[in-house]
Amino acid sequence: MPEPATSDRPLPGRQREARSNDVAVLAAAREVLSTKGHDASIADIARHAGVGVGSIYRRYATKEALVEALHLHAVKEAASRTTELARELEKGAEVDDGAVVAFLARQITGAGGPILRPPRMAGPIPTELAAASDELGAGLEALIAHDRAAGLVPAGLTAADVMQLLQHLRPALPLPRADADALHLRYLDLIAQGLRAQADAGVVLDAGPGWDEWVGAWHG
Repeated sequence: MPEPATSDRPLPGRQREARSNDVAVLAAAREVLSTKGHDASIADIARHAGVGVGSIYRRYATKEALVEALHLHAVKEAASRTTELARELEKGAEVDDGAVVAFLARQITGAGGPILRPPRMAGPIPTELAAASDELGAGLEALIAHDRAAGLVPAGLTAADVMQLLQHLRPALPLPRADADALHLRYLDLIAQGLRAQADAGVVLDAGPGWDEWVGAWHG
């Protein structure tokens, strides 16, 4: 979804309507694509969002552009969560199972849906997406460092590992949101116990994926 306006002044009517439509379109796109996959049509998304197909094409020239915008928002949203957690930790907040698990839990319950990977796109990563990805990677590394010092995760856990865990923990399920979240959190609890057990045992993980590998999964 688009970033909020930088001014506190109310937007003019047409701009406010356009922003509202864009929020609805991106929310609908995430839900439809996570359920139907990338074969879902713009018409499917428009119908779910309650807007006309033309409204989407005026904002996004192609379905690929819409998916890229959706992905950018999701990465920014995740990066913001790492920043929020880091600030809470600086203020002395306690997270029982560690910062990494807290991040994953907040993604499961707070994000509109899974972080959808667009079909592999050729060419360099757009500047805004690259910046958001760098912010997310750095934020996750800080959370991992916090948990390593607290003996909550094993050595060798990488930021890319955390995002891959999220992909596995947050699949689209044909269940009401609350029921799906409860299942995801159940499995996250098992993951948390495993991470702590490995840390207690002094396990050093084999070399895992690097951040560039995770980012490069959707751009060539």
